[in-house]
Amino acid sequence: MEPIKTLIADDEKPARSRLTLCLRREPHIDIVGIARDGLETVKQIRALSPDLIFLDVRMPHLDGFGVINQIGIDAMPSTIFVTAYDEHAIKAIESHALDYLLKPFSDERFEAALGHARKQVALRRRDYAAPAVAGADAVGDAGERTRTYPERIAMRANGRILFLDVNQIDWIEAAGIYVNLHMGDKTYLYRSTLAQTLKRLNPRQFVRLHRSAVVNTARILELHPRGHGDYTVVLLGGKQLVLSRAYKVTLEEWLGQSL
Repeated sequence: MEPIKTLIADDEKPARSRLTLCLRREPHIDIVGIARDGLETVKQIRALSPDLIFLDVRMPHLDGFGVINQIGIDAMPSTIFVTAYDEHAIKAIESHALDYLLKPFSDERFEAALGHARKQVALRRRDYAAPAVAGADAVGDAGERTRTYPERIAMRANGRILFLDVNQIDWIEAAGIYVNLHMGDKTYLYRSTLAQTLKRLNPRQFVRLHRSAVVNTARILELHPRGHGDYTVVLLGGKQLVLSRAYKVTLEEWLGQSL
C-alpha cells in the first residue's frame, strides 16, 4: 500500500509533537513536512502535494481558513482541522474539512479522524486511477474526481456540536433559511437554504425531487407513476415523496436512462 503523504501545520510545538507521535505509530503514514505558520503551510502544500494535512486554525500570518482560501477548496489535500477552540467546528466542516480534532484530543478520537482520512484518500486515489473518458466528458469527469464532499455536517444543538453523517440522511426538506435533515425517525433543523446545502453535497448522491425536497439516492426503494409525468418516490422505511415532472430529468441523469 502506498504511504499517505501527511503534512502537519501547527504553530505550537506541543501540538506538533503530539501529532507527530500519533502519526509515527500508524502504518502507511509518511510525514513529509511540518509547517509552523500559514504562509509556510501554503508553500509546503504546493511543493509537497500531500495527501493529508492536520491543519491548525489559529496560526501566525495566515490562519487555517486563509490557507484553504489560498490553495482553493478543490485543490486542498484531505484536511483534518486541529484547534483548541470549538467555535470553529462548524466553519471547519463548511470549508470541506474531513474532520475536526479539539485539543486536547484522545488517542481514540485521533484514530477515528485518521480512519476517515484513510477512506477519503483511498477514494481519491481510486478515482484518479480510473480510465479517462474519451471526448468532451473527460474534462468534466476529471474535474468531478478532484472535488471532495463532506462526510459529515456540523451543527449546534442544545449547547453542543453534533456531527451528522451525510450518508445517513434520508431526505432534505426546505424550510426558509433552514432545512430539515430527515434521518430515520429523527429530524434536525439546520441553518442553510436548500440551494446552499445542495452545493456542498455530492450531486451523484443527492438529487432534487421538487422545489422543496432533495433525496439521498441510496435511500430510494422504488418509483410509482402518478400521471402527468409525476412519480411517487418510496424510500427505504416507507417514506413517500413526490418527484415532479420539472425535476424528472435530474433523476434520469442519475439513473442514466429515461423513466
